[in-house]
Amino acid sequence: AISNVMNQNNESHIHRRRRQQQQNESSSLFDGFLTSKLLLRILGVLLFLCVLSSLYLGSYYHVHHQDYAKATEMKQKKDDFIRRGDKATTAITISEEESKTITETDSAESSAIHETVVFESIIERVKWTEDQCNSVPEHHVDTLTTSLKKATDLPPLPEGGVAAALKKWMDSEHDNNINNDNDVYPTCYLPPPKSCDVTSYTLVIMSHTTERLEAFMDPLSDMVNSWPGLTEIIIVWNSPRTTLTSVSDKKQQQYAIKLLSWDTDPNHPLRIFFSLEEGLANNLLNRYHPKIQPKNEAVFYFDDDGPFFSKEAMVDSGLEMWKRNSNVQVGAFPRNIRYLSKRMKEAGKKGLMDSIDIVTNNVHGDSGATYPPFTPFCRNATGDHVEYNYFTFPDYNAHMLLPSGSILHRNFLCFIWHPAFEELRTWVVHHKTMPDDMTVSTLVSHLSGRAPRTVPQKINSFNSGRRLTEDSSEYYYDTSANDAPIPNQSHRRLLWKNPNWAKWREEAINSILNYFGAIHPGTVGWCAGTKYSQDHHKHHYECKPENPSLNMIPWLNEGGVGFDHCPPNDRVTNTIKETEWQMQKIMEEDKLVSFCGECKYKNFISCSDRAKYLIDHYDNNPVEAKKNTIKDDENCRKK
Repeated sequence: AISNVMNQNNESHIHRRRRQQQQNESSSLFDGFLTSKLLLRILGVLLFLCVLSSLYLGSYYHVHHQDYAKATEMKQKKDDFIRRGDKATTAITISEEESKTITETDSAESSAIHETVVFESIIERVKWTEDQCNSVPEHHVDTLTTSLKKATDLPPLPEGGVAAALKKWMDSEHDNNINNDNDVYPTCYLPPPKSCDVTSYTLVIMSHTTERLEAFMDPLSDMVNSWPGLTEIIIVWNSPRTTLTSVSDKKQQQYAIKLLSWDTDPNHPLRIFFSLEEGLANNLLNRYHPKIQPKNEAVFYFDDDGPFFSKEAMVDSGLEMWKRNSNVQVGAFPRNIRYLSKRMKEAGKKGLMDSIDIVTNNVHGDSGATYPPFTPFCRNATGDHVEYNYFTFPDYNAHMLLPSGSILHRNFLCFIWHPAFEELRTWVVHHKTMPDDMTVSTLVSHLSGRAPRTVPQKINSFNSGRRLTEDSSEYYYDTSANDAPIPNQSHRRLLWKNPNWAKWREEAINSILNYFGAIHPGTVGWCAGTKYSQDHHKHHYECKPENPSLNMIPWLNEGGVGFDHCPPNDRVTNTIKETEWQMQKIMEEDKLVSFCGECKYKNFISCSDRAKYLIDHYDNNPVEAKKNTIKDDENCRKK
């Protein structure tokens, strides 16, 4: 019995242990299941976070790092671009999507230098000029006997301020990209160094008053009928539309009606851009606003009161020069900035001579040549200031171009109105002279790292009568930068009304140069590398004659400097042949004219000097000049 009880107890104990073991096993399995499920959830969350991180980093790379990767790709080339120009010819290739900026690029295969590289080069140039200014020898410090006097109440731009402005904008761009801010200014790209395939161009004239309509509409009528390649004219109107629709003066009303009819005529190349309706204020810089959207790469500019240069000067000569130098400003109305310090004179002279060597050696714009450095402008360190030379229009050693007769690639419009240069534009608007011309020339030279190129104001075509360029002879006088005769100032009568105008302009150019910290070496004349380049004392160059014929322009004639940079223009070549035939005929007639060149004309100058004056200023051919001189004074007839 005891055994049976023990066996029952033992069996009961065994059953209890088995039940307990089963319960423990079930609990362990359940706990393991819970643990496994928790681990799976944790792994799922981690995987989800990894996916999100990958998407974020990919997005970040796409919107932010890509541009800087491109800049890094250009790093090795950029060092040659800084301070010297566009040696960085291995350009960034941009996609079709990236090329859709305010200004169009040529195609998905186009190559251009990204704005990041351009801005960094300007910043580096400012750093370089600061180093140069801080290391100027003591004998070059405070050597000027005069100081720049304040002419207006407007504070000057900060020295080297463009570098701080560019850094600030580049930092803000970085933040916008991180925040996926799509409301940002489009990316800008430098134009190519050459645009040989361009055959058409846009002409831009800005105005605001019906008083100027006759002055520019009559020349425009001739241009539309005779200028090959003129496919678009944009009138930038800086006044309300009502100034054209409600005109009291009858003559002005006729011109206004005609202008509006051109605008609405689908077959006429002219269109009016009403600035105020596009959200812009009355601003001289509106003609450079990318909102005008020129359809052509080459953009010609004229002031509404002229001067308007001829087809031969602008199209045959000017456009062909621009096609070979499309990454700089090209123009026929240059101005010179006089250096006062010995240091700046020496540096400027060396830079100009190096620039002349590059041109005369027929160096192509896209060859990777190293261009000379800019001349440091050290206002704080040395007391530097310069003089604005408003007396002459020099071919050589000019530092800015007036708008009339200038040509720009449309890509520069994106830069001119870039948010990074808002401080500069604001200052220009508030200055009494509103120096848009100085600003555009200086800015474009710093963007490209090169000086502008000049072309002749007038081409002597040896045709009878006065040409489109000849509204008055006051625009054409000695182009020597060193000689300074008092010019006829009537063509700038509105600007010269205030006796302080010259002081204001001088203050403006000093402030703008100080903002950038340096100035380019100066322009190289159209005649460089030809027998028409005259070397006077102290390495002062000028082009003689001032008004050449097309067969004297080197880039238009086989074997001349720049001719092989682009394929020849057959139309221009045929025009030159026709001109040469006319000249040969004139020379034969000239032999029959009894002319006494050494005789005195009206007891004042020689008869030959008078004849030359008629050739240079009134477009007389040599035979006409001699006959007209004899007609004025029989003493010039050979006895």
